[in-house]
Amino acid sequence: MALECFTWTTELLGSLFPAIWKGEEEITETFERLPDCLIIDILSRLPTYSLLRCRWVCRHWRALVSSHDYFITLYDDLSRASRPLILLQDYLTIKHGQDLYVVGENLNNKKKVAFKQLYLRPELMINKYWDHQLVLTYSCQGVLLFGDLKWQSTYYAFNPITQEEVAVQHTLHPGYLCALYFCPYTRQFRLLYAQVRGSCCQYFVYIFRKWTWRKIRSSSSFNFLSSGDTPAVVSGALHWIMDHDLEKKDIPPCANGIMVFRMDKEELSTIPHPGSMCNSKRRHRTMTLLVKDDSLCFCNLLISNYVVDIWILKDYEMRIWIKRYNIDLCDERIFPFSLYFMEISSLTSDICGRIKLLNIQEGELLLHLLGQGLFLYNLDHRTVKRIELPPRQSGWGLWYTPMPYMKSFLAIA
Repeated sequence: MALECFTWTTELLGSLFPAIWKGEEEITETFERLPDCLIIDILSRLPTYSLLRCRWVCRHWRALVSSHDYFITLYDDLSRASRPLILLQDYLTIKHGQDLYVVGENLNNKKKVAFKQLYLRPELMINKYWDHQLVLTYSCQGVLLFGDLKWQSTYYAFNPITQEEVAVQHTLHPGYLCALYFCPYTRQFRLLYAQVRGSCCQYFVYIFRKWTWRKIRSSSSFNFLSSGDTPAVVSGALHWIMDHDLEKKDIPPCANGIMVFRMDKEELSTIPHPGSMCNSKRRHRTMTLLVKDDSLCFCNLLISNYVVDIWILKDYEMRIWIKRYNIDLCDERIFPFSLYFMEISSLTSDICGRIKLLNIQEGELLLHLLGQGLFLYNLDHRTVKRIELPPRQSGWGLWYTPMPYMKSFLAIA
């Protein structure tokens, strides 16, 4: 029965292509024989560029693709199941606006990995900044967030697939933007912002669909700040490495080393990080939270010997951590950049600012070394693959900002 259904569907789709050239009415009549759920399943498996063209075939398809929640969820689930893309911003480029490059589909290709520049409509605001810079700050569920370095009061959320752009204004100075996140309970994009007043910290949430800022309940008694990195999303909560305690003007005790924000109740709390106790703010700067197989990962870079320890939170409720990986970045048998650390250690003490752990997907750790490029390290097989950055007119990618990215049709507002 399944084979007969597949054969019938294939024959129907084959008869569709001649009808495309005859007008929208005949296409609609042909596809009226198919249920919407089957059309959605077929369209969700198309490449993005083909899907965008299909939106203009007929009104019915456009409605299914643009506003049908089931289609958006299905397409996003398929995107998440595949390897995430890598997005680059050339933030030194002023003459040509915001230059964004993406790569991901051909990472498994043994030949040279090719980056493709993303298309941005000329009328977008992120293309009209000539006197100062917009920096790519966060990437979440296919939506990018740019921050204004000069005014620090304007953010631009942008979906490269739908070309939707939303500007966000705020007057919550001084403070720090903590996250762009997608709340699964309300299916809405939101911003989390920390406003600092002396030794007190108040947290606000911006809801894009309501165009409003709202103070959250637990902000009055919470005086910790996150590190500013992209949060790790696990078990319906955002997780960051703690930066410092506003009351003590220093890092908090390691018992409060990880900051947690539950998206459903909008509650803030803390949990301890694994490993030995530390009392150095510099040590906390070497810590990163990632996600592997839906589990929280604690990555600790030991600067003294350039080793990365990775802990897995096996039991979220009981807070049981297991040390799973130990990566020696100076192992010249594995890493082509082992001598790089020896060269720069005598030139600068800010080693941790030159190493960025970005993502873990399909057992591979994506890391960025300033001046060296991007690398994919297989945690189990202990092999590494270098990803060449696109060349710049004034250099070879020394000033690219990389981050993970996925394609999505989700609406921002």
